[in-house]
Amino acid sequence: MKRKYLALILIVTLVFPVLAGCTQKAEEQAAEETPQEFNLQFATFWPAIDFQVAEGHQAWADEISNRVAAETPHKVTFELQPGGVLLAANEIYDGVSEGVAHIGSTCPSYTPGFFPLTMGLELPGYNNDNALVASVTMHEAWKQSLELQKEYEDVKVMFFWATGPGDFITNSPVKTLEDLSGQQIRAAGGTALAVTALGGTPVGMPMSESYVALDSGIVNGILGPTDILKGFRLAEVTRYITKTPFAYNVVFVKVMNKDTWNSLPASVQKIFDEVNENYVMEYGKLRADHTVLGQQYAINQFGHEVFELEPAERDRWMERIASIPQKWVTDNNGQEMLDLYKQLDEKYSEMYGSYGE
Repeated sequence: MKRKYLALILIVTLVFPVLAGCTQKAEEQAAEETPQEFNLQFATFWPAIDFQVAEGHQAWADEISNRVAAETPHKVTFELQPGGVLLAANEIYDGVSEGVAHIGSTCPSYTPGFFPLTMGLELPGYNNDNALVASVTMHEAWKQSLELQKEYEDVKVMFFWATGPGDFITNSPVKTLEDLSGQQIRAAGGTALAVTALGGTPVGMPMSESYVALDSGIVNGILGPTDILKGFRLAEVTRYITKTPFAYNVVFVKVMNKDTWNSLPASVQKIFDEVNENYVMEYGKLRADHTVLGQQYAINQFGHEVFELEPAERDRWMERIASIPQKWVTDNNGQEMLDLYKQLDEKYSEMYGSYGE
């Protein structure tokens, strides 16, 4: 027993000076930097009332601002521009790349054709247990894949996250494939392939345009996560939810203009990197939580009916979408990317698949 205590004391004695030395070096480096102030314009398509802005983006920005103020001689503030005020949803990525905004959060699928490997995680066939699993899977895939990184080489990636499972949210009951046949369904990215295979007609548009499209009858429903029922007020213009977690997942990314990133002092960049890594998990948990809350909101406030597919009917749907991943592999030479997504999905499903249960 004494040997264990002696070993522990020895480890602490050896490691603590190293950690202390690293901290001291970082503090000395920051102290040597000339104080600067940065006011960063942050564009996003989510409305200000949505949890992604109120509880996600704002918390991320506050943590960075507070840490920069406490740990460096610099100051970083953010001006959030929600609801597509500064840049429309499909303009955010290019707008950040060109310097119209310093930072932006968007859905890569809103600019079709530019992010084919990213779309690979939006295909059916994964466990896709929840938004936490999907978010960590996507971010880790980007860290490991040089080919995936090339899709974002004109910006500085902050981090990725994802919706996790989504459902058909409609204005008429959908309990069978026949009920879905011919329906105009708003979809994005890889999820449009599932809509087509299931007999619906996908209509591509940003989420921010969905309320008007549903209200005016341009589309009959939407394939998406149930958090949108509250965050985008879609509970007001829909009536039914058909649970189809196997058919949906959409990726999001937060990016910074490269010149802006290069202008930040090293001590500030370090804080961004550390906070970004933490918020992959935080955003994943947040989305998983609000997926549950959004559905309950629609039920309690607007009387939405929720349908679970009968086992035999579910098998019919699964058979229809089974070939989608292989077609994507053929079209995009994407077998290596698909294998990586599946490997990470399995890994993080085991780690986080029960989150929220």
